[in-house]
Amino acid sequence: MFNPDVLECGITNILPTLKYATDVMKAIGIGELMSKPEKMPEWSFNIPAKTCKVGKHLVWQKGSNCYECYALEGHYRNSIVQEALQRRYRFAVHNPNFIPAMTFLINLRVKRRFRWFDSGDIQSQKMLDDICQICRNTPHILHWLPTKEHKIVKRYIEAGNKIPDNLDLRLSSLFKSKTSVHKVTKLAIRLGLNTATVLPPNEWEKTIPSNSSIKCPSSTQGNKCLNCQACWTHKVLNVVYKEH
Repeated sequence: MFNPDVLECGITNILPTLKYATDVMKAIGIGELMSKPEKMPEWSFNIPAKTCKVGKHLVWQKGSNCYECYALEGHYRNSIVQEALQRRYRFAVHNPNFIPAMTFLINLRVKRRFRWFDSGDIQSQKMLDDICQICRNTPHILHWLPTKEHKIVKRYIEAGNKIPDNLDLRLSSLFKSKTSVHKVTKLAIRLGLNTATVLPPNEWEKTIPSNSSIKCPSSTQGNKCLNCQACWTHKVLNVVYKEH
């Protein structure tokens, strides 16, 4: 049950004091805490790509999956978009109302599928724990979180924390090389997680899907997920994306 009183915020320059659910909609709204990428079937959450702890080092390395990052180009560079990304970052990192606010908005707006980080990535074990709690608060929603923050995830799970059943936390490979894919796959198996890998177009075309691995079909359907739910499905151990 949503308790509007917990949305009172003592942190200035982020949000005003909130008393009621209607205040949430006016002050932060759907557009403030949620993004709506064209590819996604429903809503998402994002923060600036420049805040990625691992990605900010990979973005300059050719062959990495962050090289020429899409979240540093195009409409993501728009000043209005950047300001919204920064507000979401400040809210997620500093505001004690992150869990109840996101729980409220996801329950209100999302029907079935939600994605974490179409831009940006996990910042800390605390942020991951907050997201896990939001997932538990929205058990009817399938959550998907791809991440290159392998160390944060590893420490979190090895500390005895559990990933909710409705959260498909996928470790993303850092590079397109077979060595990188093998490394992330080995770690994911040990932690009981799934993976996401990227292949150049020629290799992606040659890849044969299996019962546990699927080729992301978005490149063949207008760069949209449409009805595909592979990224949200635990039984799909690896999703292979086509480099773009």
